[in-house]
Amino acid sequence: MKKQICILLVICMTVLGISACGKSDDGAGTDTNTNNGTGTEQSSDSGQSGDKKKITFAYLDASGEDAKEDGWIHKWAMDTYDKWDQKDNVELELIPYVGTEGDYFTKMALELSDESTAPDIFYEDSFQVTADAAANYLAPLDEYLGSWESWSNGSVIDACKEAATGMDGKVYGIPLATDSRGIWANTAVLEQAGLSKDWKPATWAELLDGCRQIKEKCEGVVPFWYTCEETSEATSINTFEMVLYGTNDHLFDTESGKWNIRSKDMLSSLEFFQTTVQEELTGSASEVTNTNSLNYAMEYMRDGKLGMVLTSTAVPNAFYSAGQSFEWADWDKTLSLIPMPTQNGDLGGSVTMSGGYAWSVSSHSEEKELAFDFITAMMDNKEQVVTYMMECGQLPTIDVTDAANYADLSARPFMQEATELLQNAQYRPHNEKYSEVSTFLSQMVNSVVCGNDPAKALENYSQSVISIVGEENTQDLSK
Repeated sequence: MKKQICILLVICMTVLGISACGKSDDGAGTDTNTNNGTGTEQSSDSGQSGDKKKITFAYLDASGEDAKEDGWIHKWAMDTYDKWDQKDNVELELIPYVGTEGDYFTKMALELSDESTAPDIFYEDSFQVTADAAANYLAPLDEYLGSWESWSNGSVIDACKEAATGMDGKVYGIPLATDSRGIWANTAVLEQAGLSKDWKPATWAELLDGCRQIKEKCEGVVPFWYTCEETSEATSINTFEMVLYGTNDHLFDTESGKWNIRSKDMLSSLEFFQTTVQEELTGSASEVTNTNSLNYAMEYMRDGKLGMVLTSTAVPNAFYSAGQSFEWADWDKTLSLIPMPTQNGDLGGSVTMSGGYAWSVSSHSEEKELAFDFITAMMDNKEQVVTYMMECGQLPTIDVTDAANYADLSARPFMQEATELLQNAQYRPHNEKYSEVSTFLSQMVNSVVCGNDPAKALENYSQSVISIVGEENTQDLSK
């Protein structure tokens, strides 16, 4: 089967069956295949377990249904395990999940709540860290960090450390990858519309004018695309927040500790999307709100039927080479990466939301220190870190310039541009309620794209947020 799009686009994959997260009692370096519930094991060590300790490792596998031992994380983990100085004393059981990102997080929430099913190590989206830490699903790692040189010598990016830190200031994960966001443009479409190949709008108004020009001069081409699933974090971070954070408002006021539930800029952000719908500058509501929204965008972009898409910089991984989901030989010669402009061209001129993922340790783990030791061994396996980034299209959270294969990563098309976007990076609210608020955000944007009034959608959002955080923890900036 062809490889799927990277982790940031796994929301577009076909939902496959996910069986329970079992813990086997034999084998060293095993892989429990949870795709079909058969418990198939692939061992790197045929010896018996004896008195060995064991750590279990659950992760979302976006490499494809049939990847198995060729999966990106599988190869990284097993290469690390084979070199690990604890290998002779510890079994490693890999538990890959194949399915949508949403299904994975739902499944993990159930697994983590029960000590009999919670894995020792698991793959965590940074936006879940504060909520999962507050729910006591995660073990704080602070007591072990002093033993890992890369944490204290500047190798790990400080901003990425913050993404894995809870509201109590404790560290609940080791950041494994990060990303940025911008506008991918088909330069052939831009030129056909009379825009230059290196066109970069400075404001929302210039961006919308460019969309209007594409609509007028490029028949059959959708000018602009964005993700708008009803209950998806991708809608929040890739779409709404990329617009809102280009204004003077954010979702959460860190000084007051309150959620901003109404403001002129929040309404203006929704009206931006309303304009794209009313003037037919984006795809049909049935497609942009579909769970396969980005699949549509990738196909249209490759076929010259889409001008621009606002999304993660990891997206071109879908085009890289033969065997990828949307094979496109000339993608790197046709695409350009445009920074998302701020509303009025101020505030640094552009905005990007940075997300990311972490390796976390379950609070139920009986082998927390061993789990931490294996995680850090993975992160210090620099060649495998680079290989993973090349496969999934994300950006490393740790300095890998000394890796033997670093030249491959540095030569990746748009690597420099994607990294430079981080200079104006914004991050999601560092609050345990964010994951719940995010659901209301995506519903709000979806409502507007489906034709509802922005003011009404914002009011519904406001009431929903109040219902979960309490009115005393909100503020109205529209007054």
